[in-house]
Amino acid sequence: MHLSQKELQELGKQVVEAMRIGRKENAAGISRAKKVFPKISSFLKKFDGKTLSEKQLSTQGISKKILSFLSNPEIGPILSRRGKKFSVRSTAGETVRLVYHPDNWQLAKQLVLAAAKKGAHVAFTPRYSEFDREVIAASPLEKLEDFPATSLATMRNIDVTIYLECEDDPLWKKGIAHAKLTAGQDNSQKAHEIMDNRKVRWLVLGWPFAKTACSFGVAPSFFEKMMFASIKESFKKRTHDLIYYYKNALSGKNKVRIVHEDGTDLSFSIRGRPMLVDLGFLDDESIRIGDVGLNIPSGESFCAPVEGSAQGKIFFPKIYAEGHGFVHGLWLFFEKGRVARYTAQQGKENFDKYLAENTPSTRMLAELGIGCNRAAKLTGYILTDEKIAGTIHLAIGNNTGSYHGKNKASGHLDMVKDMTGGIMAADGKIVMKHGWPA
Repeated sequence: MHLSQKELQELGKQVVEAMRIGRKENAAGISRAKKVFPKISSFLKKFDGKTLSEKQLSTQGISKKILSFLSNPEIGPILSRRGKKFSVRSTAGETVRLVYHPDNWQLAKQLVLAAAKKGAHVAFTPRYSEFDREVIAASPLEKLEDFPATSLATMRNIDVTIYLECEDDPLWKKGIAHAKLTAGQDNSQKAHEIMDNRKVRWLVLGWPFAKTACSFGVAPSFFEKMMFASIKESFKKRTHDLIYYYKNALSGKNKVRIVHEDGTDLSFSIRGRPMLVDLGFLDDESIRIGDVGLNIPSGESFCAPVEGSAQGKIFFPKIYAEGHGFVHGLWLFFEKGRVARYTAQQGKENFDKYLAENTPSTRMLAELGIGCNRAAKLTGYILTDEKIAGTIHLAIGNNTGSYHGKNKASGHLDMVKDMTGGIMAADGKIVMKHGWPA
């Protein structure tokens, strides 16, 4: 099952609309223009979008010197020469950073074209697992410890970042020296901070690579079918209804308790933390409260637990430690909000390595999520695993920015739990029983 050219085109258009990509006020250029032309705001209010001659501009107090300044590309420009006249505009195209796998160029191309039609600018960069591995292997430690000026400039100027799944080998970190994996952890945390503070909108769009499926021990045909079905399910009414059920059931509550017949008994506070929704598009309410991130496939309601409040234990039959492999039979024991200790039946070394390569703050409970996508199935691929209807997921690590938490960390690890045989209560009232609304 592959997407046709028409389906790729529709998906590209849908993503651009979901992320609200387009034009924005040229605030920086207008601010600079005020220094030479104090009446710029009233001028733009009157003439924005119109085309004027040089003579007409002069009647508005725009001399040749001011005209030269307002036509400077470095401020937008605000006046653009079109033949013998000048177009007046107060907007600038948003800047989008698109990272994509080379095998997925056809979808990346449709995203670029759809964004261009909205008047936005896209900088696109190919990436894939094996090349990431080669770059790290070839780099000295001091290079990996750098925070490149190009990266900093990008983070300080982009409006949107789209990550069209590039990791086709989930185990690409295997064999890389520990020192190299940990070299950039402070930079990763700083990158989160910069983009969170600027409220950069972001999207992670999953893709069913055959190599990914094989790494998880899943048939590629099943993985592909499940992925595209999950994308379609993301936008259905029944998915949105389930999302809003949990949002409403937990909003304004304090204590959440998760109990399961496997011995799990974990409690934490969500007091003062908004319940957020992943609907497959950014709605007005999400933008207003700063919830600027999306996943596709989508379908969850989630929040950031209060740091330091988690107490108890929780069992995960199987989780995937990013870049290292599966961990089976994982018990996490929380004290004062952090993973104080843990045990595992198999693959404990993978969890050890994940924690070791990230900042110590990655041990903090960061997220409670509730899956609402009925087409998603368990594979090990977290983007779809965490959306599975009938499950919850907890994450440890970073929860600043759109999560509305306060824990800064270099990592964010999601762990999914099937709630068949379990309940979740909010302030003593059961809101989920055996994975579904109580």
